[in-house]
Amino acid sequence: QIPPAAKTLEFRRNMAGPLPIMSIDTQHEDMIHSAEMCYYARKLATGSSDRKVKIFEVSDSGFTQTAELTGHDGPVWQVAWAHPKFGVLLASCSYDGRVNIFRESPPSQWTNVHTHSFHAASVNAIAWAP
Repeated sequence: QIPPAAKTLEFRRNMAGPLPIMSIDTQHEDMIHSAEMCYYARKLATGSSDRKVKIFEVSDSGFTQTAELTGHDGPVWQVAWAHPKFGVLLASCSYDGRVNIFRESPPSQWTNVHTHSFHAASVNAIAWAP
C-alpha cells in the first residue's frame, strides 16, 4: 500500500515570499518519481511507478490535469521538458529501458513522436541538450 502522501505534490509557487504550500492530488496510482515545470511554468509533468506521465495546466487558481500519457511498461523515473524553441516536447525515461518523446500539437493533443528502445536495462535519468 502506497501512502497517499507519495501520490501528492506539495510546493511553493514563489520561493521569494512566505506563500502557503500548494498541494496537488495527481491521481497517480503509485509513487511519483519526477515532477517538472515547463520553461514558462505553465505546465507541470509528473512521472510515476504506475507507468504513466500526467500533464497539468498551471494557473493562479490551481492545477488542471489535461493529459495522461502512456507507453512505458515500467516505472517512469524522470520527465524533462525541451526548450520551447523546439516546440512543446516532453521526454520520459523508464525502468523498461525506453525513452519516449511526446509532442503537444495542437494544444492538449499529445503524440508519442519517438521511442528510443536500445537500452538493455533501466534508463534512470534524462535531460535535453541546450
